[in-house]
Amino acid sequence: MARLTDVNALPSILAMDALTVLEGDRRGASLQLTDRYFRLQAAALQGMDGSEFFENRLDIVRESRDVWDEIYVDFPSLTTEHLRTASERLRNVLERLPEVQYLRRNYPATSYVVPEWMRLDGEVKYGARVYFFGDDPPEREEIVARNVEATVDDARGDFDAYQGRLHGYPDCCIEFFREGDRFDGEESLEARSLGAFDDAIDEERLREGSVATAPIGELLDGFFESPQAYAFFAHEFYPEPGCETARKRGEAIHDTLTEHLPEPLVRDYFRVNFGWSLLKAGVVTGPDAFGREHLLSQLPLQVRSSMSRYER
Repeated sequence: MARLTDVNALPSILAMDALTVLEGDRRGASLQLTDRYFRLQAAALQGMDGSEFFENRLDIVRESRDVWDEIYVDFPSLTTEHLRTASERLRNVLERLPEVQYLRRNYPATSYVVPEWMRLDGEVKYGARVYFFGDDPPEREEIVARNVEATVDDARGDFDAYQGRLHGYPDCCIEFFREGDRFDGEESLEARSLGAFDDAIDEERLREGSVATAPIGELLDGFFESPQAYAFFAHEFYPEPGCETARKRGEAIHDTLTEHLPEPLVRDYFRVNFGWSLLKAGVVTGPDAFGREHLLSQLPLQVRSSMSRYER
């Protein structure tokens, strides 16, 4: 059985994902490094008490962002050989990021960072993702090779499906996500995933764009009145509407997490996961975060779980 101390130092939204991996509920979890990630980390840490722990943690984030902002990758042409060479160069830089080293150091099982390529608007973009696995980790080189192949072949859907399986998502939801292009011109895939919760969302208040400090329970009043709330069991996961498999897996994950953590914190974990989908669906377009719990989810789990609002 996993121990809470195994993930206590990780950002809480990631730590709770990682805990479900260590407990065997999911094969893996991941965190995408982006400008937004570093910005939210800094905003959350700057709001704390200025102790040595938070100062050190903030230094790690700032130093990492400075390096991140200077990263530049180029390659002569879009071929498998060139992209693999660029991947290796980029990986060497990413592994030296203090944030990557911090995340890996504070996870007890297999973790590594990989470059991530994608085609957007006719261009090849690059990023980075840190993976966290349990007892059945794939080789890092396999992930890179599949991503490179999908990018060269312009077959992003193939890599998305592979990545979904790495994260332990239900096959039906993977296919729902993969076939999202069928709805081009209609509502977005993310919006379709949220369809059952129209009555649970205070959309008027969300669209005001000034809700960063509001309790997420107020913004998503009635969220848990629907059993499908449990389908949002992972960050950046968009379940097929009404999916019983996702709901049942989410209920099992809820039970796992409440063995370790206060239930109010676990319920906020599901709400924040859902809230991320709201951002992606465009229901919220202004603030970087909505609901104070969204920003708090960037804090280390050991800090967040000790807050008085989450006392058992």
